[in-house]
Amino acid sequence: MEKPKRIVQPPDLPVRKSHSQVVAVTGGTLVFVAGMTSRSEKDAAPVHPGDMRAQLRQVCENIGRALRSVGGDYSDVVKTTTFTVDVDEYHRCRDERYKYFKEELPTSALIGVKRLAHPDLMVEIECMAVIPTERFKPAN
Repeated sequence: MEKPKRIVQPPDLPVRKSHSQVVAVTGGTLVFVAGMTSRSEKDAAPVHPGDMRAQLRQVCENIGRALRSVGGDYSDVVKTTTFTVDVDEYHRCRDERYKYFKEELPTSALIGVKRLAHPDLMVEIECMAVIPTERFKPAN
């Protein structure tokens, strides 16, 4: 099975350990995952107020559930956009992300914002993934 994504490191761009600079995609099914926040899977209420690390973990777990619903996993993600109300605290906790996004890191953007959809939320991540055709399963 050939992967639809390929990491490219242009020689004239600095190597980043936090994300890939370029991801090339051919084939597969493009999937967009809405901004995931630290919300309970039971009632969608915000969880872990004031704890960036726990919120980041919950956000990544929610992304995983979204990806699995269409036959994907974290390795299929090609781009993330992270919104946070506290960039410094996010940087202290960003290693939590690498427990989920392990190899062939997606491209990434980090944006500091004044507030998210609920005052208890500290971080939100949206992403795009490309699922190999043979693994893609349409959601219900």
